[in-house]
Amino acid sequence: MKVLPVLAAAGLMLMSTTARAQEPAACPAKAAILALSDTVLAERETLPRLKARGFGAEAAYLKIRYGGLSMDAATTLAHGLRDAGVREAIDLAGALDARREGFAAVADDPAGLPQFGVLISTLRAVLEQGDTEKLLAAIAALKADQQASIGQRIVAAVIDWPDERKAALAEAAGKHGLLLIQAGLIASQRDPKAWATFAASKPDRLADLVQAWNWAPGFVGNPALPRPAQDAKAEAMRKSVHTVFIVAAREPERDFLMTYLNYTGDIADTEKAAQAVLAEIDGGDIRPEGLLDRAWLTAYRSLRATAADPAKVDTVLTEISFYAGRYLRTADGLSVRDVIDRLIAVEALTPFLKGEATAVPEMPEELSARFQAQWPLWTEMAAALKAAPLTPLAKDPLKAPIVAELLFAAGDHARLADVVLAAEPVEAKLAMATDFAMRLDRGCASTMYHQAEAVLLSGQPIFKFDAMK
Repeated sequence: MKVLPVLAAAGLMLMSTTARAQEPAACPAKAAILALSDTVLAERETLPRLKARGFGAEAAYLKIRYGGLSMDAATTLAHGLRDAGVREAIDLAGALDARREGFAAVADDPAGLPQFGVLISTLRAVLEQGDTEKLLAAIAALKADQQASIGQRIVAAVIDWPDERKAALAEAAGKHGLLLIQAGLIASQRDPKAWATFAASKPDRLADLVQAWNWAPGFVGNPALPRPAQDAKAEAMRKSVHTVFIVAAREPERDFLMTYLNYTGDIADTEKAAQAVLAEIDGGDIRPEGLLDRAWLTAYRSLRATAADPAKVDTVLTEISFYAGRYLRTADGLSVRDVIDRLIAVEALTPFLKGEATAVPEMPEELSARFQAQWPLWTEMAAALKAAPLTPLAKDPLKAPIVAELLFAAGDHARLADVVLAAEPVEAKLAMATDFAMRLDRGCASTMYHQAEAVLLSGQPIFKFDAMK
């Protein structure tokens, strides 16, 4: 297997000055989002402690954003989950605390400042609150490797800031001797002239800074930082790989093209797939703040259309594991190819589900051999949505996830919530409730979206409370 040395996965208002959560704009799925989130928060406590820790942070965030909670209520909710050891809740609570108290809220944390290397929401909240000098002074006192780790997260946390804010933060970092952080904030500005000006000032270790942040301009759609010229073939390869990286950074949710490129070394076909995705993003058919569905299908179909051996594309995608909150986990796990099968099935059935077609479609030829055996059950469930009562289906652990998937595709939010909330066992119910609440958010205010998320976050949630006082 050939592996390229490319880079690895490297404000909406919440609170008013009256300290109450401002609801996102009108959202037809609001009731479903709140019902699903409330269920996760209420029923997680019925699970054994270890399993319960896997649920709650995302649901709490959506409850805060869509439920209009007061600051005190939001903080109490987040602190309770944090104290129970819920995954990601320490970042949720830290972000809320930092928006009210700034750096003081986290300065004395027993885990220490280096923990900012993972607490991206808390880090962002400190910067939004304006406690920049205290934070940078504390970072400057750390070891170089710890500074580098936090610096990467600072750039990720504020990637959506306008250039003038990044420039001001970069200048402050430079005054504290944090050259690596300064360089990252400059490299990720939308105006590429910012880097040229910085480089012309001949900063120390310029070559090292270029090496560290070479790909950072791709987070905002710019060419890579200039490096020493190679031969024409190598330069063309660099440019093509960076094109894939730029598209990955613009995709919603998750990307598989960069991983596919690393697995295969197939630059030409992967770049064509990236360009196909980019055309649909630029045309408005793929929303960066939306769902990954169309982007993944477009990329997959392009790879299959241009590959000398289309079957090899499927083989590679079967080898790439899919780790995300979407879909219930299976005993043998999910691959990217498994996800694409589900996307193909839903796409084919959607016209029938929405009443735009009168008959269930024939089985799509694109489905893998593994999924073809499941297709009859999917068509049976699609037909059942038209006539059968859904409660019995919700109790079936095999049928319930399919029914929920199809109701989501049909845009039937109320029945989707009913099915998920009736699902058994509880762990499966809470996994589906979290999944669909987050997906429904993507069709409304997209409160969980973050620029360049597919590369910078790779599935980690970021909880934004930018306007909270």
